[in-house]
Amino acid sequence: MADATCGAAVGAGGASASGADAAPAGPMQCCRRRSNEAEEVLARQRYEDLLARGRAVDSKQRHWYDKLCWWSDVSTKTGARIFCLAPRGPKGQTEYPISMWELIAYCLTKLHDHVVTESRQFAIVWVQLNDHRLGLMDLRRLKASLHPRYLAMLEGLHIVHPSWLVRALRLLLWPIAEDELWDRWHAHERVEFLDSHVDMKKFRLPKDIYEYDKWLDKQAQEATEQANKRFGSGGASGGLGGFG
Repeated sequence: MADATCGAAVGAGGASASGADAAPAGPMQCCRRRSNEAEEVLARQRYEDLLARGRAVDSKQRHWYDKLCWWSDVSTKTGARIFCLAPRGPKGQTEYPISMWELIAYCLTKLHDHVVTESRQFAIVWVQLNDHRLGLMDLRRLKASLHPRYLAMLEGLHIVHPSWLVRALRLLLWPIAEDELWDRWHAHERVEFLDSHVDMKKFRLPKDIYEYDKWLDKQAQEATEQANKRFGSGGASGGLGGFG
């Protein structure tokens, strides 16, 4: 039936086309258009499936997920409402098993009205704690499953404590990506570095995230001290060897 439909369209296009400016409606053009329409239908279905999965989360799990994703009372400096995502264990553990697809599905139930129904701008603050928890294929699958208004209404994605994958991607894309990407995709090594986009006197995150900030600072300080000791030791021995 699809082939017959495409064939009929080709015939109609060929019969009506006249002059050099008329583009022939070839079979590939017709079938490609139908394929795009079919893909849009599939994407809508995937989104509806994710919403249904999020709405099916039981009350006990919702209580925990509410601590991992929430709307902030603070907006960005340009007025976009902030949605926070911070996957971690109940006590702030960085290595803790979480069903990310279920969590994302639950996030969408919170985002849907603001983004899809009301078409209002939003920003995401994603605290990764140096673990993205979603691979590249997962992210591609997620993008293909979202309602188009999510990308249209997204003011910015702010990744705090980015994973090494995020850092590598930003480094690789830096010479080739369009400016629009960097206008909306930000990485912050510490919470305080959000200050150019958010009023940090008003915006707050859970206490354990600030404790992780301090732990990173301590790790960096210890690494610097160890490097200085090694450099000093190497320099001293090198000097003695030279004079000996």
